[in-house]
Amino acid sequence: MQKRRLNPTFFTVLMLLPLLGLVACGGNVQAPDHNPIPHDNLKGPGMFSGESGDILSGFRKKDGDGGGSASLGVNGYLWRATLDTISFMPIIQADSAGGVIVTDWYTNPKLTTERYRMNVFIRGRVLRADAMKVEVFKQQKKAGEWVDMEVTRATETSLEDTILTKARSLRVADQVAK
Repeated sequence: MQKRRLNPTFFTVLMLLPLLGLVACGGNVQAPDHNPIPHDNLKGPGMFSGESGDILSGFRKKDGDGGGSASLGVNGYLWRATLDTISFMPIIQADSAGGVIVTDWYTNPKLTTERYRMNVFIRGRVLRADAMKVEVFKQQKKAGEWVDMEVTRATETSLEDTILTKARSLRVADQVAK
């Protein structure tokens, strides 16, 4: 078996390619006049910092912030009202930062041939009707199998209205207490 030899020209080009890449990246790069320290950059919005640029300001509770708190990324009144309203259902996931609540299937002990599941999405820090969405899923037992059934939008809207009413009453109770 004979060994193949690399062409010397190919080998030279192959070795020079990384060097050419480095030269092409050169450009006119200058070092900053001074090395900034964190307190030099307190102004302006940041990814995690909210409007002030201070990373801790996003975690401080302000008066009139819509019921939010240090741990909630969504409206606190909507969050509490949702958890209160669906507390009879087993909760699989509750992400207060993302505003997502997912329940497991719930079967009413008096009607064991139907079961329900919900997804609730809270989309912001403002207490408004468009700041949340409820999705309801229903299944009915037929011939020993669970079959998906249609849930009307009116059912989902009714749940949203119930949650909003409870959230508004929580806000009023907080304002009276202050």
